[in-house]
Amino acid sequence: MKFVSVLSAVLFTSVLSIAAPTAQSATPNVPGLAATPALSAAAAGNEHTCIIRDGNVWCTGSNSRGQLGNGTTTRSIAFTPSLMTNAVQLSANTHSTCAVRIDATLWCWGQIISSLDALTIPPAIVRVDSPIPVQIPLVGVTSVSVGANHSCAILQDRTLWCWGLGTSGQLGDGTKTNTVVPVRVRIDSVISADVGLAHSCAVRSTGSVWCWGSNQYRRLGLRSSASQSVPAYVPTVRATLVTTGDSFTCIASVIKRVQCWGRNNYAQLGLTSGPSRYTPVTIRVKSPTAISAGSEFACALTEAGTTWCWGRNRFGQLANGSSIRKAAPQKVIASSAVGTLTSLTTGASHACGIAASTSGLWCWGLGINGQLGDSGGGNRMRGTAVWQNGVRMKPIGTDLSARVVIAGDISCDTPRRDRFGVGPIGTQCGEVATALLTTSLAPEGVIALGDLQYESASTAEIAAFYEPTWGRFKNITYPVRGNHEYITGGAAGYVDYFSEMSPSYWTTDAGGWRIIAVDSWCQGLLFAGCSATSPQTQWLQAELLRAKTEGRCAAVMMHHPLVSSGRFATATVKPLWEASVAGGADVVFTAHDHHYERFEPLGASGAPAAGGVPLFITGLGGAPAYPLDTPVPGSQFRTNAEHGVMNVTFTPTAFSWSFVSAVNNLAYDQGSAICTP
Repeated sequence: MKFVSVLSAVLFTSVLSIAAPTAQSATPNVPGLAATPALSAAAAGNEHTCIIRDGNVWCTGSNSRGQLGNGTTTRSIAFTPSLMTNAVQLSANTHSTCAVRIDATLWCWGQIISSLDALTIPPAIVRVDSPIPVQIPLVGVTSVSVGANHSCAILQDRTLWCWGLGTSGQLGDGTKTNTVVPVRVRIDSVISADVGLAHSCAVRSTGSVWCWGSNQYRRLGLRSSASQSVPAYVPTVRATLVTTGDSFTCIASVIKRVQCWGRNNYAQLGLTSGPSRYTPVTIRVKSPTAISAGSEFACALTEAGTTWCWGRNRFGQLANGSSIRKAAPQKVIASSAVGTLTSLTTGASHACGIAASTSGLWCWGLGINGQLGDSGGGNRMRGTAVWQNGVRMKPIGTDLSARVVIAGDISCDTPRRDRFGVGPIGTQCGEVATALLTTSLAPEGVIALGDLQYESASTAEIAAFYEPTWGRFKNITYPVRGNHEYITGGAAGYVDYFSEMSPSYWTTDAGGWRIIAVDSWCQGLLFAGCSATSPQTQWLQAELLRAKTEGRCAAVMMHHPLVSSGRFATATVKPLWEASVAGGADVVFTAHDHHYERFEPLGASGAPAAGGVPLFITGLGGAPAYPLDTPVPGSQFRTNAEHGVMNVTFTPTAFSWSFVSAVNNLAYDQGSAICTP
């Protein structure tokens, strides 16, 4: 990057009169995704969830056994890429995940069965942890169902093969022995199958339902309590789909109802909690198109586009805002931004649904280990939207020019307004003034650099303060997460407000530049989440390389600065800064410290260096200014006296900037720089 000119304290003699602002975009492109990721399947285990996104498996949650399949045992609180590609179907349970690839091979990872212990009688299964996918010796696989102790797969010829623990006959081969190598179940023409803790069930092409294994709690749908080592016909029912919980079974019957049998200690059969039943209970869910059973609850999608759950509810598995079990199906209501759920998965105590029309998921229930993928660690009693990271937003402006306002640290809450007052001076709450200023600048896009609403960016706070001021630019805003967003668990208020524009990290194009936004609060995982080997840092490196390959200059956006002449330089962002320098970023924009500051090019350590990257801090979007201390090396201009925003124009080989005051609409610092893509 070569600086061509810098003009400081350039004053203008007139002050604009600003009418009530209305955001206008000079481009037909409004914020949204340039390309919507195709989410084709989901699978949930005890405390992890995986999805297929554009053919690749992404996972979130507990990873103690390597069940996320990313080569590590580090947990994640957001969906991140695994090592599995070209996947078409998924299943998960407890600490394991399996996927069918497009070539009809089967791969599993996490806690997997590796061998039999010959020293025990009968030989016991031996499990190992593998964070890397391992191929299972089956070919021509169309689908797999993973259980806690055994798994089964349907092949293209509609035969069914199972492996794992077999002491209750759950492998269906006529024995009660354990096996590492898949054995053929004594059934054919299978169109649907699932496995529970110690039983298995299948639907044949004729619609008949067959179950085998342990019949404790009458989970096989048979009067006798004896276990079955070969498939046993379940009388009086016909089905198109089958799903199994720990100790109960449900079907989508040909009479277009859900029917369940087995254990009923938590009302999972759709009846008030009570004795187990071998006779099917018909549940008041009409025309089911998909069903999925968790450990002690079940959910269904219907032809009408509705989602219903019933059974245990201690952790919010029914998404009704309560923790009380319910026999009557409870309607799950996803946000309008996510849309209608079209596929469904249930884990032990949580569930997620995919909306085919958007890139969103709606997840609910237990979330303590990040299994909901919402960047939080709490339970969601009604559900939460989960949007995909690493996506590409619609461009700002054109490939020849884009005019952008950039600012962070914006809206005060009531205590701050009462304490500091409202106005354009740095010591006041200035969001009203900066919103008026931004309107007068008529940008094509607004990049909001985090801490957009104090104190906690809750839904109520955003509605009360941000929405009436900066909310007028929502249709052209590209937001970046700060740290105050995470005071509300999982940045839920921010996510609710910005919907598909709320991912933790994303890219867009503006005036021929590649804009790369990262989450410098690292979803709350300050060290692991932004380490040199974290998924986000690796993604940043890849995006910088892609920009270079495509011949585009690159600007990195993040909330926290590595260095500052204020009091809030943030050391935890060093891996992101180092990746920006090493990857050839042309400029980095930050906020967090409530002042404006411009730096000469800085190296990987944050000190001035030839070949480094220029840094801007633009944290005077409205929150009261912080004190400035002794200038740090490389600082070229700084002010905290008045609120204001950066007005930036990107063109393919250059950018120009000015810091414009909200007091008088004057540019107090401005200049331009060129870059070589």
